[in-house]
Amino acid sequence: MAGEDNHSRAIDILSNLGFTEYETKTYLSLLKNSPVTGYQISKDAGIPRSMVYEALGRLVNKGAVMSLPLGDTTRYAPVPVSVLLDNLRHKYEEALDAAHDVLSLEEQRTPLEQVWNIDGRDSVLTRAREMIRTCHKDLLMLADDSTLVELLPTLNEAVSRGLKARLILSGEAEVEGVEVVRHPRAESDWQRTGNLLVIVTDSSQCLIGGTGSSGTCIWTGNRHVVFIARQFIWQEIFTQRTLERLGRQAIEVLSEEERKAILGE
Repeated sequence: MAGEDNHSRAIDILSNLGFTEYETKTYLSLLKNSPVTGYQISKDAGIPRSMVYEALGRLVNKGAVMSLPLGDTTRYAPVPVSVLLDNLRHKYEEALDAAHDVLSLEEQRTPLEQVWNIDGRDSVLTRAREMIRTCHKDLLMLADDSTLVELLPTLNEAVSRGLKARLILSGEAEVEGVEVVRHPRAESDWQRTGNLLVIVTDSSQCLIGGTGSSGTCIWTGNRHVVFIARQFIWQEIFTQRTLERLGRQAIEVLSEEERKAILGE
């Protein structure tokens, strides 16, 4: 039973690698018995004789089978599995590199001036990681602890290559190598808005929204939206730094409405 299962898996794997049905049967037959003639392969693998030589010719061209002329007959043997897989790996890597070079020239760049909706926590976090990964100089981010934990490996990698990052955090998470401002509201409005996340990278694009289970964000390179998001974070940083340095003196000059808006009091 185990042998049958493995044989079925082998057929599926070769099919996924681009082998036709007859090519797959031919190669697997040769792995069990070789060198043999095409006639013998036809009998062993149950392939019509009219088709087995076509399959053998294609396998020889693919570098999966070797032909061995012996007198008036030709016998065939499989290329060892390790060699075949190395050849295929090299072939596919070359094809993927070529595809990247050629298709990139054909690709219509995503028009960042438009505003795009990104739905779902996983999709939002994927976009956030990509923004951090491709950020070159300056990162501004506002996040809660649960979101930061998801983004921290990518952020640490970016910081290690010299990225300058400034964060506003609503929790107590520790982050090294970046400037961190703590928002004072333990039960902040951020939680009530569904784990608010704002990211601005290189002053060129931004992500704004929530990272809750049904989170939705907007992502854009629209310069007006990016400017507003950037100013929002900088003003939050400035406000919290001012409150840290001046303490009650700064709070006393605020009206009740202003204290509620800024401090959540």
